[in-house]
Amino acid sequence: MTILDWIQQYNGAITAVTAVIVAWLTAVLAIENRRLRRAGTEPDVVAYLLPDQRHLNLLHLVVANVGRGPARNVAIELDADPADFAAHGLKQATRTRRPLLSILPQDERVHQFFGSAFELLAEPPLQDFTIRVHFEDMAGKRRTTSSHASVKDFEGFTTAGTPPEYVTAEALNKIADQVSGWSSGFQRLKVEIISAKEEEKRRDEARERALTRRKKEKD
Repeated sequence: MTILDWIQQYNGAITAVTAVIVAWLTAVLAIENRRLRRAGTEPDVVAYLLPDQRHLNLLHLVVANVGRGPARNVAIELDADPADFAAHGLKQATRTRRPLLSILPQDERVHQFFGSAFELLAEPPLQDFTIRVHFEDMAGKRRTTSSHASVKDFEGFTTAGTPPEYVTAEALNKIADQVSGWSSGFQRLKVEIISAKEEEKRRDEARERALTRRKKEKD
């Protein structure tokens, strides 16, 4: 039997197998496309601890939307030992879902002061805990993310210099204080009003003084 005869004999079977393979590939591609669309449009809110940029001993609880769409009804839950939190002076409620924001846009984040690393790392240090974030997408689908948090990650952190944004902020605060002083009356801005003739007279006098000075230097 030649190859052509074999193909003609089993043509129906080959066609059926080919159809099954095409259908399977189509289903797989459809599932993958749906996953990609969800990944490209759904929010993804995560939470973590992060040191303050200027004072690394101060820790913030950061909640960030790293997905591709706004998140609704964002709430956080700290799965931790309440007694351990209380022993380290932490006021945050544990094992309780706490509403945070009604809307958290894409690429936005919020910072909340968490505690001092000096106190949290004092023996015995704060135990590791879990941060859960509950939120919904714009269609109302509920989602939850979990992340591990440990203050031991920040042991020994130091900083050198001051970030540029803090230098700028301090300069602006000094300017604001100066302007506030002018308006409050404690420091008056000195403004002198003169006429054009008086200004011209001053210039002439200054020019004469300069010429006289030069003449004396030559003599």
